[in-house]
Amino acid sequence: MKETHKRSMTKSIIWRIMGVFILALVVYIFTNDLVATTLITFFHHFSFIWIYYGHERLWQKIGDRVSGKKRKILRALLYEIVLGHCILGIISLIFTGSWSAVTLITIIYVENKLWIYVVYDKIWDRVKWESKSS
Repeated sequence: MKETHKRSMTKSIIWRIMGVFILALVVYIFTNDLVATTLITFFHHFSFIWIYYGHERLWQKIGDRVSGKKRKILRALLYEIVLGHCILGIISLIFTGSWSAVTLITIIYVENKLWIYVVYDKIWDRVKWESKSS
């Protein structure tokens, strides 16, 4: 299915809403600090609206050169492991100043989002999306 800009943005926004709740819970568990939880959650998810959109567009350009299970695994690894750990780690370090908190937050959040990402991707594979032609 062709990934339109509107579909990519819709997927990105829904993904962010889910992620906000998950990340806020994880950060609060490890910091017990509402200010740090709010700041980390806000900055992470604001930046990832655009990162996810770019990720979707990148995979649209890659097209069928990578397909099937290999495509799904590579998409999830790039997005959650590489981008997720790096960006969340930097943001967490800025607002907590603690490498211990960074480690716990990124590992728990990113690894759980990895399996959620696979399920989310499978759900969107089944969503019919008609683009209006004028």
